[in-house]
Amino acid sequence: MTSYKSLSILSIAVSWVLANTAWLSIGQEQLAGTELIQLLNLLPAIALLLIFISSYRKFQRSLLLSAALVMAGFGYLAIFSDLTKTAAAIKIYESLSGIQGAGPSDVEVLSISTLMPWFAAAFSLASLALTVLTALKPVVKAETKRREVEDNRALWDEQSD
Repeated sequence: MTSYKSLSILSIAVSWVLANTAWLSIGQEQLAGTELIQLLNLLPAIALLLIFISSYRKFQRSLLLSAALVMAGFGYLAIFSDLTKTAAAIKIYESLSGIQGAGPSDVEVLSISTLMPWFAAAFSLASLALTVLTALKPVVKAETKRREVEDNRALWDEQSD
């Protein structure tokens, strides 16, 4: 179970790093994914927090499935957001053209979207799959065995002598 969880944590971290790389180039300006969509910086942190809280084994499956849902939202935002219509991109278009609310058609500068949103989405979807596999893996009955060991009567008798 920990191997899926570890791989999920690693893929969330990679998607978070990729969200902080350049996603859109407008002329000489490069904008990172977290500058374009600020929620991309928050969603991996929430997913990691949910995974770490699930390690306490209270509501483990629901917390892991919630983390998977959060990373699905990350992937959705990375793939389906129009990066040229975000507030940070519009601010650059406005500064280049002098027109309030300018877009890519109002400026004679080339706007290039990189492949980083697709890579970040791929890693977020990988973390989604790994987190779901972790959540749906059967629970080992080691907890009942641990309770028996913790309340070992022979140990109490030895300590009282």
